[in-house]
Amino acid sequence: MAYSSHAKRWMTVAVIVPILVAFFLMAPAWAFAIFGGFISAFALYEYFKNFCKTNAPMDLGYCFAVIGSSLIFWAAAIGSFKLLFLVMWLMFFVYASRAMIRFNQGKAGYDLLAKEALSILYIPCLLSSVVLARCSENGVTWLFFILFLAFISDTGAYYAGKTFGKHKLIPNLSPNKTVEGSIGSIFADLIVVTVFKLTLLPTIPWLVVPVLAASAAIATQLGDLFESMLKRSLDVKDSGTIFPGHGGMLDRIDGLLFTGPVVYLFLVTF
Repeated sequence: MAYSSHAKRWMTVAVIVPILVAFFLMAPAWAFAIFGGFISAFALYEYFKNFCKTNAPMDLGYCFAVIGSSLIFWAAAIGSFKLLFLVMWLMFFVYASRAMIRFNQGKAGYDLLAKEALSILYIPCLLSSVVLARCSENGVTWLFFILFLAFISDTGAYYAGKTFGKHKLIPNLSPNKTVEGSIGSIFADLIVVTVFKLTLLPTIPWLVVPVLAASAAIATQLGDLFESMLKRSLDVKDSGTIFPGHGGMLDRIDGLLFTGPVVYLFLVTF
């Protein structure tokens, strides 16, 4: 029996979500950090394969990225911002050295540096914010809060756009996204923040609720649009095929990469 892409999306969710929920509830913070490292390594594989056009996982740049990613998640797990910045500096030093060697060989060194340095900033550095949230006080609740915001924002934008969408948001980046869908994502996240405020996160001030909802929804959409820009610049439809109906790992976490830092900022501020 053939299934539509929409049906495949929900079938994938129905299979994966219960497993992830059980793991997130039972796993200690260090185990979640390791899990985040694996997610990052897989996303980096897609990044280097699609955007750097390298022979990942055998490519040296990818290997350095995975090592740096592992150190970044370790720093996040122990809450060491000094180590986090040290790793970022070391990774830039490594990639800058590779770029200079490449330039000396008569090749495009700056292009290599830009793409490889972006891989560290874009994937493990942004994703480590979710680990930081998980390793904080009441970390499991904050983890689910971030995940719900990213997922519900994406879902709200999809259905609001399908139902009411008439005005294109940024057609050159994502022709299917609409202004109405964007507004729908904000209202969807407003429901999420309100529910968590009334139940699991009562310390969130009421005045912050709409600001947090709008910020998280906008961040999720920016994450989606940013990956769309990368894919369209190279004429790539999906980053991978690991999830039926959903594409690759990067396609699934693109919004989360931008949502995590925004929510963590609110976590440490309020």
